[in-house]
Amino acid sequence: SDFWYDTQTPELRRNRSVSAPRYEMGVRGVALGLLAVSLVACPLSASAFAPGAASMMQFRRAATSSFVSLSQFANSLRTGPRPAQAGLSMELQFFQSKDLKVNWNSPSAEGNFGKVFFGTLNGQKCVIKCPVLEEFSLRIFDTERAVNIKLAGVAAGASSVPWPTMLGEVNIPESERFPSDIARIGIVWRREGEGKTLEDLLRQGGGKQLYQLLAVKEDGARLLRVELAKNVLGQLLVALAQLQERGVMHRDIKPSNTLVVAEDREHTLKIIDFGSCCDLQDPFKKGLGDATCDPMYAPPEQKISLTSPGKFDTFSTAMTAVRILIPSLTAGGQTRDWAGGNFQEFAESTLPSFGFDFIKWLKTEAEGGRFAAEAQEALLPDNAKFVNLLQGMLKQSPFMRNSVQGSLEGLGQEWVTRARNEAKEVKSKAAEVKRERDQKKDAAAKIAEQEERERGQADKEEQARRKQAEALADKASKGEESRLKALLSGSGSGGRAGKQVGDNDIANVVPEDWKEGAQYFRSKQLTFKASEIVVAFRSDGSRRFG
Repeated sequence: SDFWYDTQTPELRRNRSVSAPRYEMGVRGVALGLLAVSLVACPLSASAFAPGAASMMQFRRAATSSFVSLSQFANSLRTGPRPAQAGLSMELQFFQSKDLKVNWNSPSAEGNFGKVFFGTLNGQKCVIKCPVLEEFSLRIFDTERAVNIKLAGVAAGASSVPWPTMLGEVNIPESERFPSDIARIGIVWRREGEGKTLEDLLRQGGGKQLYQLLAVKEDGARLLRVELAKNVLGQLLVALAQLQERGVMHRDIKPSNTLVVAEDREHTLKIIDFGSCCDLQDPFKKGLGDATCDPMYAPPEQKISLTSPGKFDTFSTAMTAVRILIPSLTAGGQTRDWAGGNFQEFAESTLPSFGFDFIKWLKTEAEGGRFAAEAQEALLPDNAKFVNLLQGMLKQSPFMRNSVQGSLEGLGQEWVTRARNEAKEVKSKAAEVKRERDQKKDAAAKIAEQEERERGQADKEEQARRKQAEALADKASKGEESRLKALLSGSGSGGRAGKQVGDNDIANVVPEDWKEGAQYFRSKQLTFKASEIVVAFRSDGSRRFG
């Protein structure tokens, strides 16, 4: 694929809308074939790293690039209303901008790949996300949209789910004023909570507030937030279990992608931002080649292992729990070397230097490091089980790392039970909605079948009426023909076989060169009006018309 791109002319590289020559498209086809083989042969890169981090890198696969203009690509994402997913029940809506009340010039959040807006939809609070008008941004937006559509189908009928509820999509017409740097398409979700994330609350010193929002009993005079970290870890693992059961790997779990919704007691934490995810159940593994991952939370392999893909998210979830557990990692703020403060230094430098051995780092810190007091408390026997769990989730090798299910078991039977019950409930609700949909579908099919039978019967009756009318018309025509013959021939006289020509025999009165409007005879029995068509039945059997 790189060779294909290198063979392009400067004009092609500047304008992707130019048609590629046939041999160049052939090279691209070979590249795509090799890429397909590599999907089986080896794990693929998770791809890219989030903006704002000290070190950034992006792995973009040229073979998956779009060779059309950005406006064409953006327009191709605009489709009509459709079911949430084949075989699923929820139907998403396609909204027009007039349905929304939103200030497009005032985003509530923005990044390198998109902007988020708060607004209202028919009086209901909503959130809209529009992608930046850039090819890579449009691709990951397309992945996020596809996965949200899938999850919307999964959530059909469920009262609460650990991810936002997608309502549909919106198109903004060209006639409306709109920022020029983002595409005129957007995903619309129901707004839940105040829009605050774990990151917001942590940076605002919201440890105490988090205890209240998550209904967790405070740890008292302890330095560590053990119970809070367990609760956050448990909720995220339960959510990941549902996602991974459906083939969805998030690949960007972190506090800023964890929404806190106090009103939802069942799922207070909701995972958001599915732009970096991939759907391994999709035939084409949608999103596998495109991702944006934060190096502070991404695992050291920086790629999904196709033999154990779920362990990518296990690592990120454990790093989030560590951030919650040790308050000092959030404190400290930005420095010249570490824009992300103490936690970025810990995640990108300190922990890798210990071979991602969390317990080894704790022991070293306990001997007089910056976090000595918290490390000493973490090593107390009461915390050993939880610390060992984090150790297993942070293993450098994905093959040695705990899975989501294994992590739930390590956290406690209550979380295993909760995950199992939620999975059953979601399946049960989805099955119930599917049954209702199938019943409606069957009822509609029966109605359509009955209507079809009625239409068929009506067609038969109409055909019978037409045949009857044609028969009557034919009969009347033959009767009229006989009557006219008798009338025109008088009482049997006329003709050219030596018979006497009568006054009423029009065939023998009208000459061969008759002209319209000329009067050739008068008859007491026949009267003609202007513009009438006259058919003369001649005695030799021929006819004349005039």
